[in-house]
Amino acid sequence: MSNQAHFLNLPSHLINDILSRLPTKTIIQCKSVCKSWLSLLSESEFTKLHLQRSPPCLIINKFGCHPSELTCFGLVEFEDEPDHHGFRYVARTTIKPPEGCIENGLSVTMVGSINGLICLTESYHKHDAVNLWNPIMRESIALPVPEWGRSYTSTVSYGFGLSSESRKYKVVRIFVELEKNTRHILKSNCYVYTLGEETELWRRIEQAPFLYNYGTYGVFLNGNLHWLTDDQDSSELISCFNLETELFSPFPAPPELRKNFNLASLGVSGGCLRLYDNNSDDEIVIWVMKEYGIKKLWTKEFVIQKEPVHLIDPSYELVSVLKVFKDGDILLLWRDEFFLSYDCWRQILHQSGVDNDKLIKKVDDQMNEDGYAEKSYPCIDVMDYVPSFLSLKNFGMQMVESTN
Repeated sequence: MSNQAHFLNLPSHLINDILSRLPTKTIIQCKSVCKSWLSLLSESEFTKLHLQRSPPCLIINKFGCHPSELTCFGLVEFEDEPDHHGFRYVARTTIKPPEGCIENGLSVTMVGSINGLICLTESYHKHDAVNLWNPIMRESIALPVPEWGRSYTSTVSYGFGLSSESRKYKVVRIFVELEKNTRHILKSNCYVYTLGEETELWRRIEQAPFLYNYGTYGVFLNGNLHWLTDDQDSSELISCFNLETELFSPFPAPPELRKNFNLASLGVSGGCLRLYDNNSDDEIVIWVMKEYGIKKLWTKEFVIQKEPVHLIDPSYELVSVLKVFKDGDILLLWRDEFFLSYDCWRQILHQSGVDNDKLIKKVDDQMNEDGYAEKSYPCIDVMDYVPSFLSLKNFGMQMVESTN
């Protein structure tokens, strides 16, 4: 009997164990080996095992490029060892989004990513287009178009998350109508869409208690979505939405955070909530909440001095952390355009008198020839992503579409 026949006759749990350790693109190829493997790799047991072992990476959406390319996505993997680190584009992973997202060309934005599922919005429409998408499975569903439309006096913010107990995937839409020429809130409502729910409609939950910045998205952690608020009449700076109870509550912010924080944003890295504050003329402050929900455990993780490292261009742009490496380096994204690498050990050396003009260095050239993060693109959208074979068909959806 051939080695191939021996392998095919192994118990299914052993085949699952072996195949779940392979690179994602190799597993996709394995689905074409035979019908039994296709069936095996489509079962929930394999999906769960692979998800546990799937290495986290970044998914990068480049847009604003040549019209013939339009919007496309690619995966970036990390190498992270105590003595060295880096990142690289995964060859042959250029993926086009669902066609329904790109009717107006260049406006697809990632709201959030959980277990391989990504929530996409396209907001040039009078009514937003929202899709749930698994780029590995090449499956997507278009959510119902809301009955309420946008206007130039309204703001809309989305969030995507997973409830802590019922384990339901939910998309949250906050719609705020403002009084013309003022910031007075006329209407502020929250709507929720639950993946796989029989009604498959947006449900109105309650009035959203705060004003949220247009273009911001809820950051998911521990079963909750978090937004920085933009309500000058409120003392609360962070709003939290519990996806299980579907209730809003205030959330503790760093003690030194002030209002009018137009250049601050929230993020999650390394399983911790982080806040990136670039409002100062002199420094970028990166806060981390080391124990979730406790205000006094907000600490300054990094303080990056702008002037000593000639960090002039991003002085008045949003900055976010994409990766904290084991050796102390952090990978930053600023102005939705450039990756920067910051070595905290060089900051210590600089304080000792060692020159560190290259403390912050552009690392665009570490990407690849496909051009992710190059200057020629007006914008890139980057998000943490874990490749998964979770199928949208598992949720009983009738309108799952296949993408190329």
